[in-house]
Amino acid sequence: MNNNSDWGIGKSGWNTVSSRSAGFTLLEVLIAVAIMSVLVGVIYTSFFTAGWNVEKAEAGRDATDLVRTLVAKLSSDITNAWINAGLNTPAVTTIFYGKKVQPEAGDGTKRYDELYLTTLTNWRKPGSQETDLWEVGYYFKQRPDGSGYDMLRREKRELSQDVPALEGGTEYGLTNRIESLQFRYSNGTTWSDEWDSRTGQGVPRAVEITLVLNDGSAYITQVEVGR
Repeated sequence: MNNNSDWGIGKSGWNTVSSRSAGFTLLEVLIAVAIMSVLVGVIYTSFFTAGWNVEKAEAGRDATDLVRTLVAKLSSDITNAWINAGLNTPAVTTIFYGKKVQPEAGDGTKRYDELYLTTLTNWRKPGSQETDLWEVGYYFKQRPDGSGYDMLRREKRELSQDVPALEGGTEYGLTNRIESLQFRYSNGTTWSDEWDSRTGQGVPRAVEITLVLNDGSAYITQVEVGR
Protein backbone atom coordinates (compact mmCIF):
# COMPACT_ATOMS: atom_id res chain seq x y z
CA MET A 1 0.00 0.00 0.00
CA ASN A 2 1.27 3.43 -0.90
CA ASN A 3 0.75 5.79 2.01
CA ASN A 4 2.90 8.58 0.66
CA SER A 5 -0.07 10.89 0.38
CA ASP A 6 -0.96 10.25 4.01
CA TRP A 7 2.42 11.30 5.24
CA GLY A 8 2.84 14.29 2.93
CA ILE A 9 5.40 12.66 0.72
CA GLY A 10 5.11 13.41 -2.98
CA LYS A 11 7.12 12.72 -5.97
CA SER A 12 9.76 15.12 -4.93
CA GLY A 13 10.02 13.77 -1.42
CA TRP A 14 8.86 15.39 1.79
CA ASN A 15 6.54 18.41 1.32
CA THR A 16 8.21 21.60 2.53
CA VAL A 17 6.59 23.48 5.42
CA SER A 18 6.05 27.28 4.95
CA SER A 19 9.24 29.16 5.75
CA ARG A 20 7.22 31.96 7.40
CA SER A 21 7.16 31.75 11.19
CA ALA A 22 3.85 31.28 12.94
CA GLY A 23 4.63 34.42 15.16
CA PHE A 24 4.68 38.21 14.37
CA THR A 25 7.46 39.88 12.50
CA LEU A 26 9.19 42.96 13.92
CA LEU A 27 7.48 45.16 11.33
CA GLU A 28 4.05 43.90 12.36
CA VAL A 29 4.82 44.55 16.00
CA LEU A 30 5.97 48.09 15.23
CA ILE A 31 2.83 48.78 13.20
CA ALA A 32 0.65 47.42 16.00
CA VAL A 33 2.45 49.58 18.57
CA ALA A 34 2.03 52.65 16.36
CA ILE A 35 -1.67 52.01 15.93
CA MET A 36 -2.10 51.44 19.66
CA SER A 37 -0.24 54.68 20.41
CA VAL A 38 -2.54 56.62 18.10
CA LEU A 39 -5.62 55.09 19.72
CA VAL A 40 -4.36 55.82 23.23
CA GLY A 41 -3.54 59.38 22.19
CA VAL A 42 -7.01 59.91 20.77
CA ILE A 43 -8.67 58.48 23.87
CA TYR A 44 -6.48 60.54 26.22
CA THR A 45 -7.13 63.72 24.22
CA SER A 46 -10.87 63.06 24.32
CA PHE A 47 -10.87 62.55 28.09
CA PHE A 48 -8.58 65.55 28.65
CA THR A 49 -10.75 67.80 26.48
CA ALA A 50 -13.91 66.59 28.19
CA GLY A 51 -12.38 67.19 31.63
CA TRP A 52 -11.17 70.64 30.62
CA ASN A 53 -14.60 71.54 29.28
CA VAL A 54 -16.22 70.40 32.53
CA GLU A 55 -13.76 72.46 34.60
CA LYS A 56 -14.32 75.48 32.36
CA ALA A 57 -18.08 75.12 32.65
CA GLU A 58 -17.86 74.81 36.43
CA ALA A 59 -15.58 77.85 36.64
CA GLY A 60 -18.00 79.82 34.48
CA ARG A 61 -20.90 78.74 36.66
CA ASP A 62 -19.00 79.71 39.82
CA ALA A 63 -18.17 83.11 38.32
CA THR A 64 -21.79 83.65 37.35
CA ASP A 65 -22.99 82.69 40.82
CA LEU A 66 -20.45 85.04 42.41
CA VAL A 67 -21.47 87.97 40.23
CA ARG A 68 -25.18 87.28 40.70
CA THR A 69 -24.81 87.21 44.49
CA LEU A 70 -22.57 90.26 44.68
CA VAL A 71 -24.59 92.39 42.28
CA ALA A 72 -27.82 91.40 44.05
CA LYS A 73 -26.40 92.52 47.39
CA LEU A 74 -25.07 95.78 45.97
CA SER A 75 -28.30 96.48 44.10
CA SER A 76 -30.44 95.87 47.17
CA ASP A 77 -28.34 98.22 49.31
CA ILE A 78 -28.25 100.92 46.64
CA THR A 79 -31.96 100.72 45.79
CA ASN A 80 -32.86 101.11 49.47
CA ALA A 81 -30.34 103.88 50.19
CA TRP A 82 -31.77 106.51 52.53
CA ILE A 83 -30.45 109.63 54.20
CA ASN A 84 -32.10 112.12 56.52
CA ALA A 85 -30.46 115.46 57.13
CA GLY A 86 -32.39 115.77 60.37
CA LEU A 87 -30.44 112.84 61.78
CA ASN A 88 -27.12 114.39 60.83
CA THR A 89 -26.86 116.80 63.75
CA PRO A 90 -24.34 117.32 65.18
CA ALA A 91 -22.52 114.34 63.65
CA VAL A 92 -23.26 112.89 60.21
CA THR A 93 -25.16 109.65 60.75
CA THR A 94 -26.83 108.92 57.40
CA ILE A 95 -24.74 109.09 54.26
CA PHE A 96 -24.23 108.16 50.62
CA TYR A 97 -20.56 108.41 49.75
CA GLY A 98 -18.85 106.98 46.66
CA LYS A 99 -15.13 107.38 46.14
CA LYS A 100 -13.11 106.70 43.01
CA VAL A 101 -10.03 104.61 43.80
CA GLN A 102 -7.37 103.79 41.23
CA PRO A 103 -4.12 101.95 42.04
CA GLU A 104 -1.02 104.10 41.85
CA ALA A 105 0.76 101.45 39.81
CA GLY A 106 -1.19 99.90 36.96
CA ASP A 107 -2.35 100.27 33.38
CA GLY A 108 -4.94 102.89 34.27
CA THR A 109 -7.94 100.66 33.55
CA LYS A 110 -8.38 99.04 36.95
CA ARG A 111 -10.56 100.62 39.61
CA TYR A 112 -11.18 99.63 43.20
CA ASP A 113 -13.94 102.08 44.02
CA GLU A 114 -15.40 102.44 47.49
CA LEU A 115 -19.04 102.93 48.44
CA TYR A 116 -20.49 103.72 51.86
CA LEU A 117 -24.20 104.29 52.44
CA THR A 118 -27.00 104.02 54.94
CA THR A 119 -29.70 101.72 53.65
CA LEU A 120 -32.98 100.14 54.78
CA THR A 121 -31.87 96.54 54.34
CA ASN A 122 -30.92 95.55 57.88
CA TRP A 123 -32.32 92.28 59.17
CA ARG A 124 -32.85 93.24 62.78
CA LYS A 125 -31.69 90.85 65.43
CA PRO A 126 -34.52 89.83 67.78
CA GLY A 127 -34.42 91.70 71.09
CA SER A 128 -31.86 94.26 69.88
CA GLN A 129 -32.15 98.03 69.53
CA GLU A 130 -31.47 97.81 65.79
CA THR A 131 -33.68 99.42 63.15
CA ASP A 132 -34.12 98.70 59.45
CA LEU A 133 -31.58 101.44 58.77
CA TRP A 134 -27.90 100.60 59.00
CA GLU A 135 -24.63 101.63 57.37
CA VAL A 136 -22.77 99.35 54.97
CA GLY A 137 -19.55 99.88 53.10
CA TYR A 138 -17.76 98.18 50.19
CA TYR A 139 -14.03 98.65 49.71
CA PHE A 140 -10.76 96.87 48.94
CA LYS A 141 -7.57 96.08 50.78
CA GLN A 142 -4.33 95.05 49.15
CA ARG A 143 -2.98 91.66 50.15
CA PRO A 144 0.19 91.66 52.27
CA ASP A 145 2.17 89.95 49.49
CA GLY A 146 1.04 92.54 46.93
CA SER A 147 -0.55 89.91 44.69
CA GLY A 148 -3.87 91.72 44.41
CA TYR A 149 -6.84 93.13 46.30
CA ASP A 150 -9.55 91.58 48.43
CA MET A 151 -13.06 93.01 48.50
CA LEU A 152 -14.54 93.63 51.94
CA ARG A 153 -17.88 94.68 53.35
CA ARG A 154 -18.42 96.65 56.55
CA GLU A 155 -21.66 96.63 58.52
CA LYS A 156 -22.64 99.03 61.27
CA ARG A 157 -25.88 97.66 62.62
CA GLU A 158 -26.74 100.44 65.05
CA LEU A 159 -26.50 104.14 64.16
CA SER A 160 -25.44 106.53 66.85
CA GLN A 161 -24.30 110.14 67.13
CA ASP A 162 -21.41 108.80 69.18
CA VAL A 163 -20.08 106.93 66.13
CA PRO A 164 -20.34 109.15 63.02
CA ALA A 165 -20.62 107.88 59.47
CA LEU A 166 -17.64 106.02 57.96
CA GLU A 167 -16.56 104.87 61.42
CA GLY A 168 -17.19 101.73 63.46
CA GLY A 169 -18.90 98.56 62.42
CA THR A 170 -17.62 95.08 61.63
CA GLU A 171 -15.84 94.14 58.41
CA TYR A 172 -15.51 90.80 56.67
CA GLY A 173 -14.12 89.54 53.39
CA LEU A 174 -16.38 89.02 50.38
CA THR A 175 -14.11 87.73 47.60
CA ASN A 176 -10.61 87.84 46.17
CA ARG A 177 -11.73 87.37 42.57
CA ILE A 178 -12.52 91.00 41.71
CA GLU A 179 -10.08 92.50 39.22
CA SER A 180 -11.84 95.86 38.98
CA LEU A 181 -14.97 97.53 40.39
CA GLN A 182 -16.21 100.87 39.16
CA PHE A 183 -19.21 102.93 40.26
CA ARG A 184 -20.72 105.87 38.40
CA TYR A 185 -23.48 108.08 39.77
CA SER A 186 -26.25 109.92 37.95
CA ASN A 187 -28.06 113.05 39.15
CA GLY A 188 -30.61 112.63 36.39
CA THR A 189 -28.70 114.51 33.68
CA THR A 190 -24.99 113.76 34.04
CA TRP A 191 -22.79 110.96 35.34
CA SER A 192 -19.86 111.33 37.73
CA ASP A 193 -17.27 109.02 39.26
CA GLU A 194 -17.81 110.21 42.83
CA TRP A 195 -20.68 111.18 45.09
CA ASP A 196 -20.91 112.75 48.54
CA SER A 197 -24.23 113.46 50.24
CA ARG A 198 -22.39 115.66 52.77
CA THR A 199 -22.17 118.35 50.08
CA GLY A 200 -25.96 118.53 49.81
CA GLN A 201 -26.31 116.15 46.85
CA GLY A 202 -28.68 113.79 48.62
CA VAL A 203 -28.73 110.37 47.02
CA PRO A 204 -28.14 109.80 43.29
CA ARG A 205 -30.94 108.83 40.96
CA ALA A 206 -29.06 105.83 39.59
CA VAL A 207 -25.80 103.99 40.01
CA GLU A 208 -23.88 102.13 37.31
CA ILE A 209 -21.83 99.13 38.42
CA THR A 210 -18.98 97.77 36.26
CA LEU A 211 -17.50 94.58 37.63
CA VAL A 212 -14.54 92.67 36.20
CA LEU A 213 -13.46 89.27 37.52
CA ASN A 214 -9.93 87.91 37.49
CA ASP A 215 -10.85 85.61 34.59
CA GLY A 216 -11.46 88.69 32.44
CA SER A 217 -15.25 88.46 32.34
CA ALA A 218 -17.00 91.83 32.73
CA TYR A 219 -20.50 92.72 33.90
CA ILE A 220 -22.29 96.07 33.74
CA THR A 221 -25.62 96.97 35.29
CA GLN A 222 -27.54 100.08 36.37
CA VAL A 223 -29.53 100.38 39.55
CA GLU A 224 -32.16 103.00 40.26
CA VAL A 225 -32.14 104.49 43.72
CA GLY A 226 -35.42 104.64 45.62
CA ARG A 227 -36.14 108.15 46.79
